[in-house]
Amino acid sequence: MKQNLQILLLKLKVSTIAMLRVMRHPKYFAISIIVIFISANLIIWSLNLELAQYILREQSLNIADKLYFFSSSVRDIFTTYESTQALGIAIFSVLFGINIALFSYVLSNIGLKDMAKKSGTSGAGLVFAVISGGCVACGTSLLTPIAVTFGATSGAFLRDISLLLNLVSSILIIFSLYKLGLLAATLQVKNSFVNKLTK
Repeated sequence: MKQNLQILLLKLKVSTIAMLRVMRHPKYFAISIIVIFISANLIIWSLNLELAQYILREQSLNIADKLYFFSSSVRDIFTTYESTQALGIAIFSVLFGINIALFSYVLSNIGLKDMAKKSGTSGAGLVFAVISGGCVACGTSLLTPIAVTFGATSGAFLRDISLLLNLVSSILIIFSLYKLGLLAATLQVKNSFVNKLTK
């Protein structure tokens, strides 16, 4: 039992170091920032579709005012944590951005087919863990009509559903980061070995 725990801790360390090395590359860092911004926007505005539609249609606001409104909402999520929902959106968006950057790195080095084989998981399971978080962005907007149909119109109930989906997706993304980090570590060792041989 103790040995298994030590092995798991070692794997977590290796995975984390590999992930940090990938994120030092400007290309993958930029990918993560773009995905963080997009995912935060999708989540925020899927929870506030009526407000987003109103702002987009309001003719008294020019394009600069509309862009400022949308960008300030995203900025506020990452600077003021007024609720657990805001904190959850911020955490999820960051994890999802890093996950997609890491996924891009591994995918560009070994391809999707080999990724499933080398990760030690089924292809469907790995891909599900990689992209599962995307469901949070649409989760509440998809669940809201269904919940209203069954009489669940309470805002607190819908907020709790979105928090639960956010938590589950964040856990799946952490698992995905762990697996992708191990793959990235393997690729980094292989690339380092190849570079030494070619010198």
